[in-house]
Amino acid sequence: MLTIQRILFPTDFSEPADHAWNYALTFAREFNAELHVLHVVTPPPRLSEAYAGYVNPETLVEGLQVAATAALERLIQDAKNRGLVCQSALRLGVDFTQIIDYALASRADLIVMATHGRTGLAHALMGSVAEKVVRKAACPVLTVKHPAAKSEMP
Repeated sequence: MLTIQRILFPTDFSEPADHAWNYALTFAREFNAELHVLHVVTPPPRLSEAYAGYVNPETLVEGLQVAATAALERLIQDAKNRGLVCQSALRLGVDFTQIIDYALASRADLIVMATHGRTGLAHALMGSVAEKVVRKAACPVLTVKHPAAKSEMP
């Protein structure tokens, strides 16, 4: 019998992530699993001296963390309103490594996450967080594609 006790839902609060949230909730309810919601704030790259006087990276990161904390709290409340055991975490760093590290530390049995469905140049330039997590995670990963995303054949 398949046992899933802990589900990790990494989110960037995008529309595709909102769609994947429904899958995470469904799996958590069906398996009576604890749901962990994770958001990773990626620090901005170092700024050249020309921009350094206009943008304070610490202030930018603090603002992102405050906004993320509020968004995480809304998701936690949604899960709790549905009778689920849920907790959140906010990490700072490289998104896919933080997701994998958190999954290991929390002993996640399943990761449920959105894929943005980028292809071509956008995929080559930005890569795919979901793809990296699928390749490197120690547990199964369910990737959820938004219904509005294009489906392209090679």
